[in-house]
Amino acid sequence: MAAPWASGAKLRIIGKLHGQDCINVLHFGTNTEILDPTQLAELLTQLATAMLACVVDSLLPAVTSNYTILRVEASQLHPVKGDVIEVAAAPGSVGALSPVSASFIATLVNVKTGFGGRSKRGKMFLPPVGEAEATDSLINAGNMDEIIAFLTCVAGKFIGAGATEFWRLGVYSKKLAGPAKDFNLGFTEALNLVPSNVLAKMGSRKVGRGS
Repeated sequence: MAAPWASGAKLRIIGKLHGQDCINVLHFGTNTEILDPTQLAELLTQLATAMLACVVDSLLPAVTSNYTILRVEASQLHPVKGDVIEVAAAPGSVGALSPVSASFIATLVNVKTGFGGRSKRGKMFLPPVGEAEATDSLINAGNMDEIIAFLTCVAGKFIGAGATEFWRLGVYSKKLAGPAKDFNLGFTEALNLVPSNVLAKMGSRKVGRGS
């Protein structure tokens, strides 16, 4: 897919870590022609549902038991802002790995678009592995495989020509979008997702902050 995009969306993966908000904000574009509000709601629901499936099936086995996934929210950004669609996780959906003692630890994933410059590359700060799955601030190799399995799930659904969903993951830059908030200028499609084995720090757990 490529610009001009028929629709752009913001997706939020919302969970809790030690009682604090743990939110990842991602952006997506689609070239699917949207004919009416009902179709838009269906497409956003499919987007949120597909991401939630990756989180439950592949991310929870890769993160600490202190993390709980609550829901995934999706809303249209382009061509106009729209209502939020929510898809809830089953109660008690928690990570499978050992506990962590701090809420600011994270697993860093770099979102690559093939372009240079900060405006065309992004970051995801996932919930961390447990303390028993890291040594000297490095994530153990077997646990990196579990993180890669989650990213493979996301890529298979939302990246490249072989993606199974209608939406494509990318990086949205407010700077490139400019004062007019032009999604077609601000959005760059992702090529791959590259995790770091070095434990990262989430600078903020405030609502709406994903990086």
